[in-house]
Amino acid sequence: MINSSNHMKISIDKINELRKITGIGVMDCKEALKKTNGNIEDAVSFLRKKGKQISISRFSLDMKEGAVITAVNNDYSFGTIIGLSCETDFLSKSSIFLSLLSILSKKSLLYTKKEDFLKSLYNDNTSIKEFITQKISVVKENIELKIFKRLESPFVIDYTHNNKISVLVGFSDKVNDLSCAKDIAMQIAAMNPISISKEDFPNFLIKKEIEIIKDQISKEGSYKNKPKDIIERIIKGKLDKFISENTLLNQKFIKKDKITVRNYLSKIDNKLKINSFKRISI
Repeated sequence: MINSSNHMKISIDKINELRKITGIGVMDCKEALKKTNGNIEDAVSFLRKKGKQISISRFSLDMKEGAVITAVNNDYSFGTIIGLSCETDFLSKSSIFLSLLSILSKKSLLYTKKEDFLKSLYNDNTSIKEFITQKISVVKENIELKIFKRLESPFVIDYTHNNKISVLVGFSDKVNDLSCAKDIAMQIAAMNPISISKEDFPNFLIKKEIEIIKDQISKEGSYKNKPKDIIERIIKGKLDKFISENTLLNQKFIKKDKITVRNYLSKIDNKLKINSFKRISI
């Protein structure tokens, strides 16, 4: 719910959080947060209604500093993403922290749930949870296993970018060329699709986008006095563009933007399908 009051006090941390998500300037972020009672998701919608160009992001993870990493098993039938949080960016990039993350990542493949993984033994006398606690005393910062995701499929490929974005992709069958499978994972990392195709695109986002488009049109003088059917076609065109840009198969392929990911996938194997994907960014 948008609040018309501009007297609400907004913290610098909240403004910086919105800036990190949107890339929009401080004053615009501050105004948006005031108008929306400090609600980040509503503030993003407010900025988009004002015509600000913002990519659609999911930002549910409460993890300001840390690192993520992926791992897949030997036959590429499943993989995991794990993420460790810490208190400073300096530690998140340190060799001791990334080494710990790598060790835990390899062990994570043996488990399907975060709780079971933390209870499991790191060695004969120490659990994974206790092992992490011991590292806290070494680095003098709080460390926590914040993320544990697993994906199973006939074929799974992984990709991690700078330990800040991790992706798992599940395919319907074995992909003989690993570099091609990796290309799809890199696409997801770079372009952050919401869904695989229009068929699995969330209805609530479609309804929300229609509201945003209508709001934008109502504020543009060039659309005034146009026939209703023309306005409806304009709305449909903008909505179709929004869905195409945010569905993996319809996105332009990052390595060759004259084709879509769907086209690229069919060149790998015209029977190959993408079953699912997981993308975590911090």
